[in-house]
Amino acid sequence: QCFDVVADSGSNAVIVPSCVCKEVPAAGCEDDRKCFRGTNRSSTFHIPHDVQVLQMSFGSGNIMAAIATDVVRVGNLRVNMENGVLLIVDRRELRVSGAFEGILGLGHELFTPS
Repeated sequence: QCFDVVADSGSNAVIVPSCVCKEVPAAGCEDDRKCFRGTNRSSTFHIPHDVQVLQMSFGSGNIMAAIATDVVRVGNLRVNMENGVLLIVDRRELRVSGAFEGILGLGHELFTPS
């Protein structure tokens, strides 16, 4: 699955909309937007049964995201993002105009999920 993402030096995760978000009433995810499906689509995708969800704040608003693991490719570079793939499950407070497919964090590790 390919996403056009915005580079962000203030975060260290890959943040993309989850298709689960479309199934949650009033979560702010539109049916016509691209979303990530890891289960049964990626052999390297993993999300624990006890899903951890966190809230992140940006200048454009807040999101709620589930923590997952997958291999992410940018060009020829492949990186195993252990607990570094954040799947947006609620974006109703995010104010972004135009198409938004995700964020590619280029910063250092900022948090360690418990």
